Amino acid sequence: MSGIFQEVKDGLQSRLVDVVQELLPGGRVSGKEYLCGSLQGGSGDSCRTNLETGKGSDFASGDTWGDIIGLAAKVWNMRQGEAARELSKQYGIGTAQAFRPAATSSAALPTSAPATFAPVLPVPQSAPEPPRHHPQHGQASQMWRYEDAQGRALAYAVRFDLKDGKAVLPLCYGQYGNNRPQWAWKALPEPRPLYGLPKLTAMPDAPVLLVEGEKTADAAQRYFPYHAALTWSGGSNAVGKADFSPLQGREVIIWPDNDEPGFAAALELAKTLAGTTRSVAIVQPPDTLPSAWDLADQTEQGFMPQVHIKTAMPVTEFASRAARRFPGLGPSVSVTDSQTPDAPEVEDITIKEWPLFSFDACPGILGEFVKLATRDSEADPAAIAITALVRFCAEVYGHASGNASGQGPHIYVGETVHPPRLFAVICGNSSKARKGTSRHPVTKLFGREHCYLADLREWGLPLPARESGGPLSTGEGLAHHVRDETDEERERRQRQNPNEPIREKGDKRLIIQDEEFASGLACTKREGNTLSMGIRCFWDSGDYAPLTKNNPITVRGAHINIITHITMQELAVCLGEVQAVNGFGNRFLWICARRSKLVALPSRMPETELAPLQREMWRLVAQAQKRGAMSMNAHALELWESIYPELSHEHSGLAGSIINRAEAQTLRLALVYALLDGQGGIDETHLQAALAMWRYAQESALYIFGDRAADPLEERILEILKQGPLAATELSAALNRNVPKERLQPLLQQLEAQRRISVTHIKQNGRGRPRLVFALREINTVNEENENNESNEEKSARP
Repeated sequence: MSGIFQEVKDGLQSRLVDVVQELLPGGRVSGKEYLCGSLQGGSGDSCRTNLETGKGSDFASGDTWGDIIGLAAKVWNMRQGEAARELSKQYGIGTAQAFRPAATSSAALPTSAPATFAPVLPVPQSAPEPPRHHPQHGQASQMWRYEDAQGRALAYAVRFDLKDGKAVLPLCYGQYGNNRPQWAWKALPEPRPLYGLPKLTAMPDAPVLLVEGEKTADAAQRYFPYHAALTWSGGSNAVGKADFSPLQGREVIIWPDNDEPGFAAALELAKTLAGTTRSVAIVQPPDTLPSAWDLADQTEQGFMPQVHIKTAMPVTEFASRAARRFPGLGPSVSVTDSQTPDAPEVEDITIKEWPLFSFDACPGILGEFVKLATRDSEADPAAIAITALVRFCAEVYGHASGNASGQGPHIYVGETVHPPRLFAVICGNSSKARKGTSRHPVTKLFGREHCYLADLREWGLPLPARESGGPLSTGEGLAHHVRDETDEERERRQRQNPNEPIREKGDKRLIIQDEEFASGLACTKREGNTLSMGIRCFWDSGDYAPLTKNNPITVRGAHINIITHITMQELAVCLGEVQAVNGFGNRFLWICARRSKLVALPSRMPETELAPLQREMWRLVAQAQKRGAMSMNAHALELWESIYPELSHEHSGLAGSIINRAEAQTLRLALVYALLDGQGGIDETHLQAALAMWRYAQESALYIFGDRAADPLEERILEILKQGPLAATELSAALNRNVPKERLQPLLQQLEAQRRISVTHIKQNGRGRPRLVFALREINTVNEENENNESNEEKSARP
């Protein structure tokens, strides 16, 4: 075949101009190039062919060719070998047939008449990957995929970063006439689909947030995970070219770009949506923000979009303000508000009550210290108490020489070991919640400036636990701080830090006091990040052994305790559902914190009152380090059995996924309270204190997460089943047949395991495969009694 290729190229070399003109009619010669509109010819200059080599490209479609044969193959939609033979035949190469001029030969050539481009929707799975390179603009910096409601690709918007700005081009898949389908740098015909349509299906009851630009829509979705963030293609001048019909009946909020075109687009959107949506409101960006600012840009210090969205106003009010800010908008402002027909009455509004902290969670020395630390400060007692408990835990376990086993105090549940190890998140209701004020008093309590050296030696206390101020980043980062150091590493560190005390080998205690939990949560969303896995491993067992090939860090018996802080506004942005559902969230005790009172100039804790508490705390630490396995006495065990059904109850929603580790958390707290009391076993008072702390943590989690669903699809299924039992196919139909089996099946299994639905196998006429029928499981007194009886039977069967 290579022979005919070269023969054709040589035979056409002297007549390339005529051949190219015949293949691409309607173009023009410009210097050494032939310019036309496309591979169908026509006027324009996006398609260029070199008249000396035959090499060229069409930057509108991304097609390129290396010679005249390649061009013919593109035009005629055939393989290059076939194109070479066709050229040989048409132009008499290798035969006595003379060359026919273009005027007399065009009819004999394969069809190359200009044809209309028709998009293929949705893009078939067999289509090649969309091009990321543009002949004129180079490599794309970003691509956004437009999808239909079922998540099937429709088109792309592609961004190119240029020296003088940017270019965003549409890219769709289709064909010219009967030619082979291909990717083309063209927009879809009007009306064009919205970007983000699958979110409308996945979140049928969520408010819709409309913004300008795909990048901004992605940023908006991160800020507002419980909204469906959408946009349209083409920018502020293309509002009228989009199909907004999927928004019918929805609550819509518009957040415009901070400039006159953005405000004008918002007003045009409001006019377009009037009468079709449930309601429309518009957010006015503050005039302190830079011109053209949008949600994808960096925010100014102190400005929080998730708070500012609450200022969304009626359309008429926004129009009035927009006209004052941009006088050019005045004459065009003619809009009306879209009223919400079923807006709730004022008496229907419910306000969640802030959880009430009980000092039953602060017995003995802990209560004395909490009262001292909060007496003349704005610190929250609950925040002080949990910080002190976590810090105490960090000191008492995992020290090699503290006891014979080298393990430290613990309690067995079956064969599972639960040490005094706690993770806690202090969640402030605002930046003024004084959540961070809990750290400094506890740091003073666990100092040693008031301890006598003789006492420290007598008690056999090692160095305090390692400290880290965070922020949390990766599982490997956690593991690195508690890894087994080699002798060479220890010697090198001693040489580099000769004044640092020598820590005993095998001491793997670490207290992390992180002020920015939002940073850690953001890290868990990165692909391949191991922080979530690391936190679960270090809470569960203290062992970390990832199956990685390069430089794996293996840790055994680490004792990490974490106290971290976040505001509720930050949490709304950062915490995705995945972290909560997969167990990340329920390893933590969530503690609501706010200013306990207003103190203009807080005083320091009196040293005379702090000193005896500090000495007693370290005596208790030394005593606790020598403990081993601990257990409950008879009174505590009786109380535990009575509260166990309450603690083991499965809760639903996102809050449920956060608090569904109540038994383990309460046991660990009881163990800590026993150690703080200087006891070698857990009695009833320790368990009661643990219950008081757990109940505050549970109420805090319900306050923070109670109105959010762990999975919107779960809520839809339960709502559907309220109408009555359904077979599998009927349930799929009720979900509009757009939930794949791989997504639906595990969720139904989970709901059945939680006893929230029942599954019945029904055989039709006694033959064939049984039908699965799903029904909402009624929770009543009989069911609860049966569950309690099952639980009691399990306990009586234990050794």
